Amino acid sequence: MENFELYIPTIPKRKNGYFPKGHIPFNKGIPQSIWMDGRKIRKVRKYLEIGRRLGNGKCLAGHNKKRIVGIKNGILTAFSSISDAARILKSKGIKVSARNICAVCHGKIVKNGKYSSIRKRAGGYQWFFAEETEKYMNLLK
Repeated sequence: MENFELYIPTIPKRKNGYFPKGHIPFNKGIPQSIWMDGRKIRKVRKYLEIGRRLGNGKCLAGHNKKRIVGIKNGILTAFSSISDAARILKSKGIKVSARNICAVCHGKIVKNGKYSSIRKRAGGYQWFFAEETEKYMNLLK
């Protein structure tokens, strides 16, 4: 019988999930069609194309912002978003948070101990979404 040596390639040890410096990947310089079958290539290209079409629009901050309106002493003030309103009012010295403005706009229930109520104001303003004009127009008259 002849002696055959079994060749087992050494896999580099990963440190914190990364390959060590100087590691060369198995597919470097080799065409994709050699190490991946055609069905898998078509699938990868399809999902890359879908991802390029959709972009990151739904993942980025501010993609769902709505215009809001604040009313104080009969004066209507419009803002481009809830966070923008909170930022502007804080710079003017009015203590208000975006979370409280959001609760007023959506009419959320606020629990204080054993009592609960719907929040009406935040920072001295009554808040409404700009497209809900019928809700706040009667307050201005």
